[in-house]
Amino acid sequence: MANIMEYIKNYGDISFCDSPFCDADNVALCGMYYMPLDLAVSESFDDEPVPYAKVSEDVFALRGNKHAPVGLVLLKNISEQMVEMAKYKRFTEMKVVGCTRIYEKEPAVQFEAATFLLPDGNIAVLFKGTDDTLVGWKEDFDILTKKGIPSGKLSTEYLEKVADKFDGDIIICGHSKGGFIAQYAALFCSQKVRDRIKLIYNNDGPGFWDYSYLNKSSYKELLPKYKHFVPQSSFIGMMLAHDEDYTVVKSDQVLGPLQHDLASWQIKGRHIEEVKDLTPMGKINDIVLHDLVTGLDKQQEEILDSVLTKVLGGVNQEGLLDVKNNILPSIKGVADAWKGIDKGTRKEFLNIFSVVPNLVTRTRRKVHRDATRKVYSEIVETMKYVNMMYL
Repeated sequence: MANIMEYIKNYGDISFCDSPFCDADNVALCGMYYMPLDLAVSESFDDEPVPYAKVSEDVFALRGNKHAPVGLVLLKNISEQMVEMAKYKRFTEMKVVGCTRIYEKEPAVQFEAATFLLPDGNIAVLFKGTDDTLVGWKEDFDILTKKGIPSGKLSTEYLEKVADKFDGDIIICGHSKGGFIAQYAALFCSQKVRDRIKLIYNNDGPGFWDYSYLNKSSYKELLPKYKHFVPQSSFIGMMLAHDEDYTVVKSDQVLGPLQHDLASWQIKGRHIEEVKDLTPMGKINDIVLHDLVTGLDKQQEEILDSVLTKVLGGVNQEGLLDVKNNILPSIKGVADAWKGIDKGTRKEFLNIFSVVPNLVTRTRRKVHRDATRKVYSEIVETMKYVNMMYL
């Protein structure tokens, strides 16, 4: 099976001028962009764009000229991919500009974006997903409990700046939270900018807070340009209100959370390999996450936000790797923070998740019934076809 590294090697000698931006390029750029490109490229759009090979070389050097993990869940293969891409014409012809990183603890903001100028005149705007920081993970929870996060507005402002500075069609890409931000920026930017958008890629990112966003005229306008990819047992991409017109892609991993890793997505030629449908687990994730999140009232959302803020604050570490390296103090900090929350709030917090077992059981039965009906329907249609052929 071929992954994104095989695509880079097989198609790396072909210029964007000869073969336009494709789905696999989106995977390559989003996967590589978990590297800290802001170490080598300033956030100013007035500075000279930096050739990608130079960016890769500088970032690699600043990280000690060795492939090392970017964090606990962002492994060294990301560094390997960044360097591999710098060996090939397709990617060395790109120039990078406007690497922006905004990091704030309160309210939680982990926003990162970069602009890639392609040799054919198109512009690829990338929004980074969640990094290794606890602030980044807190912002993820805020997507679920708050009707809006600062990164949404920041993404729109960033896109407007890109469009004001550079000519050409715009391709917007993001993975995970970055996919959520990508669709947000496209939805809320000005009409002038929206008219220049060529493609929007949401790679296993969550949807919006409620389905009213999907009924906006601007969203319907963008649908022909919008690509939402989810792996066959997707977990993250099934969160919140999302379109049903997603494309299910093949991952070489079995578990949903592991399938979230872009390096596991299978590539066929210049495209992401597709499968027919979500697995039963993917369908269960879809229904359970939808019912759980949409079933929250305002008070429950506030309780979730309050408890998660205090518990994550109790960890008192910068990132997940720091938690691993200081596991005992981190556990003690979480326990102390939990004890510091009044009993009534703790009870309400646990009650929110008490419905999950019954919800999963009920959903599993529904998915099984639907699958049985589908198989029966396919058998009936096959028999009808056979009868038409031979009777």
